[in-house]
Amino acid sequence: MNWLLYAILGVVFAGASPVFAKSGMRKSNANLAAALRGTMLFLAAWFMAGITGSGISLSSLGQTTFLYLIFSGIATGIVWVCFLRALQLGDVIKVVPVIEGSMIIDLLVGMIVFRDAVTWNKIIIIIILIAGVVMMAFRSFGRGGRHGSWIGYALAAMVFTSVITALDRIGSAGIDSYGERLIRYGVALIITWILTFATGGYKGLRAMSFLDGIYLCLSGLFLGGAWYCFFQAYILGKNSTVEIIEQFDLVAAVMLGSVFMRERTSIGSVFGMLFMMLGFILLLLDLPVIPV
Repeated sequence: MNWLLYAILGVVFAGASPVFAKSGMRKSNANLAAALRGTMLFLAAWFMAGITGSGISLSSLGQTTFLYLIFSGIATGIVWVCFLRALQLGDVIKVVPVIEGSMIIDLLVGMIVFRDAVTWNKIIIIIILIAGVVMMAFRSFGRGGRHGSWIGYALAAMVFTSVITALDRIGSAGIDSYGERLIRYGVALIITWILTFATGGYKGLRAMSFLDGIYLCLSGLFLGGAWYCFFQAYILGKNSTVEIIEQFDLVAAVMLGSVFMRERTSIGSVFGMLFMMLGFILLLLDLPVIPV
């Protein structure tokens, strides 16, 4: 199969994942939903680690590396729960951009904590991304009650996504990305199932319809399918081009959310999406560095 087709399929699969997740959250407990979806994600990560030969012996990991992976896994579990709760309360076309905005925190943490070079390039990209996130989610910032409360969960998912990035940067040096993901997802899966039983979320199985369970599982499997497609695209195509195409999962999520979930878009949200895509692409392009 052509690398471009793999990349396009990866974008579609990644964009469909949150749509399936929201479809499965009609009567689902967030902890239980995260555990069910996380089981599929763990199986997908196991499959990817297998086909890439990324198996890791836990005994070979240093104590510090193992500890960071544990904390990263706990943060991943929190992201799963907050992401699904945000989708349950809000729209796909608003929740996904907020969580994708974790790149803003990544850049800031990189410059402040990890002493990455501070450049006008990064500052401009941060401003563009902030503008994009605000324009895409602005309509719900001022709402109270149940329909406005999604933003808190989405922001929590955004922050902990950046925590994962920072922890991986510190503690996963020398570990293959697929092997690291397998360990991290394994920890997250244990955490979500513990939360499910500790909070009585397992009782939600009675209220959850069979179709909701299928949707949640499909959400995990479609994201795993996206990993596989992008993996093949990187092997067959030019990495820099595939990296840019991969960013269009946001566009796919917005389009699929609008079509299948009948979520309303506005001119502001369209411009916000364009701003975010511009920021992601500028970050990937090898542009001349402008020091501050």
